Amino acid sequence: MPSPVSKLVQTSTSRFAREILGGAMEADLLLKENKSPTEAEAAAASSVFESDSETRPSGNDNLSNFTPRLATVSFRLSFSGFVVSLIDSAPTEIAVATFRNLNALATWNTQRTTDSTIYVTVEDFQVDNMIPNAPYPIAIGRDEWKQEAKSSITKPKTPLLVIGLSFAPRHKSEIICLKSVTIAPHNVAVQVDLAFLVRLQKYALDLKAHFQHQKQSTDTKFDLPDLAKLVQEAELASIGGGGRQKFYFGGLTILPCNIRFSVAPARALTSAQAALEGEEAAAIHQAVRKGDVRLGNSDGLLGVKIGSRNATPLAVVRGVFKSIVVDALLRLDGASLNLAGVCLRNHVSTSSQLSTHLGAHYLASLRQNVPALLASMAAFGNPLGLARSLGDGVSDFVLEPVKGFQRSVQEMDATYLMDGVARGTVSLARHTFSGIADSAASITETFSKNMTVLTLDRRYAQKRDRGENLRHQTDINVALGLGSGVQKLALGFVEGVTGVVQAPMRGAEKRGFEGFAKGIGKGLLGLLVKPVIGLSDGITDVMIGVKGSMEGAGGPHNVPLQLQIRPRRAFVGSKRVMKSYSPADAAAQALMERTRLAGEFYFGHVDLGDRVALLSVRQLLLLGPSGEEMLLLKFKHIASLEFRQIRSAQGDEGWGIIVMLNTPRRNLADVEVITCREEGPAVELRKLIEQAMAQGAFLPAIKKSS
Repeated sequence: MPSPVSKLVQTSTSRFAREILGGAMEADLLLKENKSPTEAEAAAASSVFESDSETRPSGNDNLSNFTPRLATVSFRLSFSGFVVSLIDSAPTEIAVATFRNLNALATWNTQRTTDSTIYVTVEDFQVDNMIPNAPYPIAIGRDEWKQEAKSSITKPKTPLLVIGLSFAPRHKSEIICLKSVTIAPHNVAVQVDLAFLVRLQKYALDLKAHFQHQKQSTDTKFDLPDLAKLVQEAELASIGGGGRQKFYFGGLTILPCNIRFSVAPARALTSAQAALEGEEAAAIHQAVRKGDVRLGNSDGLLGVKIGSRNATPLAVVRGVFKSIVVDALLRLDGASLNLAGVCLRNHVSTSSQLSTHLGAHYLASLRQNVPALLASMAAFGNPLGLARSLGDGVSDFVLEPVKGFQRSVQEMDATYLMDGVARGTVSLARHTFSGIADSAASITETFSKNMTVLTLDRRYAQKRDRGENLRHQTDINVALGLGSGVQKLALGFVEGVTGVVQAPMRGAEKRGFEGFAKGIGKGLLGLLVKPVIGLSDGITDVMIGVKGSMEGAGGPHNVPLQLQIRPRRAFVGSKRVMKSYSPADAAAQALMERTRLAGEFYFGHVDLGDRVALLSVRQLLLLGPSGEEMLLLKFKHIASLEFRQIRSAQGDEGWGIIVMLNTPRRNLADVEVITCREEGPAVELRKLIEQAMAQGAFLPAIKKSS
């Protein structure tokens, strides 16, 4: 039986529905008869503006002088967050943008006779780079890379963006008066690679082409806005005298902010990763790594030349030089871009004038940061980072003794002065050695990358490119850097010696005698260059280890950004179907890429308690408790399945999936048994195997049609 409260809600809802429907019908009738009421008449008839009988007109009184009671409107919106996933046509997930804790508060009255306020805060914003082997997993995020080691108090996070607006009452001159406008951005870290930027641009262009095609193919009533056309019309309107709406700013304040900008070359994709990313994406990565970059092409700002080959010796030399130059220009390590703030008082302008002023202001700020960009290039050893580190050391060398002296005077104890002198000296030494080691590591790392191009061995370059980079690890010390350096030095000699034998054989397999001759040249060149690269990589890791040990001695150190918001999305089946995001499927797909199923399309997984069953569209892999591969079955070799309750050798009852094979295995067995302790996971696994087998029967036809 419904409660009185529910009856009241239902009655109120139905009454409001009737009133809204009746009002809509009445408004439509008045519009058809050209008898629509004025604003004052509508306000008088509205229950929102009800007033006393003395102030409210009645009958046929003139309503033009009626002043309704003002209604103050306020609202507040609060969202815990939004997650936006960018998926291309492959389909693969390129990036994930996350907004956290969005809040908006606004207050105004209907006649604008009092102040109105708008307050918006965004606590956090982050863009994750979901492309495999990305140098920086987080492309855009909050910049909190410096952390005081001595500070034990955890400060609350300040919002990433705060916007506050206060409107004055409506003015008779029709000028929009803003008493105050305050925009407070937080420091941001931008860390990207060129392949990520090119793929984002391609995604935007493909999205634009899709909407244009939809607009042409369907006769839709509501067209999507053409942003480029709107901007052009606004510019023409401002030039031709339009857009004369003026704004008065009692105070316009945009606080200064700092952007820490880092750029790294794109890393090579493995063959399995390239298969999942698609041919076009893999070609983009390969072109970017070769340096086949074009600026200002017809499609967009960035472009790549896909499929180019260096056929002549001169083209080879030109390609090597181009790759070296592009790599040198695309290595920035923590360039600090300081954007100056804006402060306007009693300012009157139009929107076009204000945008021109702000554009010129920030363009001038970027010009002032050009020396910082050049000084942060890794090819030059990041001299700005070295100067910053030395400056921090000198500052501590001077200030720490002063602090110790003041404390000694207060406490009448000279030991504080001695401690201050010791702390300042240690800080100077730590920052000096750390800065020099970091600068040396940047130079040797760039040298190694450029020498790798000279080997003309693409496989070696990709293998080295995918190698472990100590810069992206935590708790680095001299011992770890020295061990990694010795390992890479030995690897350089091994690669040089084995390349003399392998390169001619690969060349002969592809192009016969001509390839064999070229392989001999590549092998001999690698024999000379690869040991040098190994030595340079070893020095780089040792320097990174020294830097890590110095920073771990108690001073401020680099702290990586927060982790990615979630693992990469999983696409299911041979058709790569996109389903609602599942963390379990995403983790299972990431685990599958580290096994023999790497490069195959994900189909599903089942947690068996002590084991995990991973299913691609073609195979089943059973992983043990420690991640070891226990069983690998191809679906085309399965003749039938049988599900029943069984008893183990220890006497425990459980459930088993009896797999009958149509092709005996190497041990001549034609039956495999997958045991489960519980019935639920066993039923789920059998169902998944049957679905994968049914889908596998149509794989050749799907592949042919695509």
